[in-house]
Amino acid sequence: MGSIVVDVEVYGPRGGARLRALVDTGFYGDIITTPEKVQGLGIEYKYERFRKLPNGEVIKVKYGGGEIRVEDSVTHGDIEVWPDLKLPTNIDALLGVTALERLGFRVDPKTGRLEKVELYLL
Repeated sequence: MGSIVVDVEVYGPRGGARLRALVDTGFYGDIITTPEKVQGLGIEYKYERFRKLPNGEVIKVKYGGGEIRVEDSVTHGDIEVWPDLKLPTNIDALLGVTALERLGFRVDPKTGRLEKVELYLL
């Protein structure tokens, strides 16, 4: 199974940014990126939380709320900014499973592809 990369748009009160995001099914959150990628959007990063890295290190990160768009789906979520975030070449952010679920997507475990889930209210 290969990596899944999607175009994500992130919006704050003063504008938006288009990011190439790697889908991270091990990240229970919305979006992680560097401060430079979302600078000027007007998102206030006034909240903090702790995150445990794969190597066991615990770090404190800042986050704020913004609009997240993938394809034709939109949700509001936490945009975390990590100043020392190391990402692969041509990747701007990590997209987590909580954002995917709210946006109505899932990763098909057989194909490893992102697919839209039909949601019905009964």
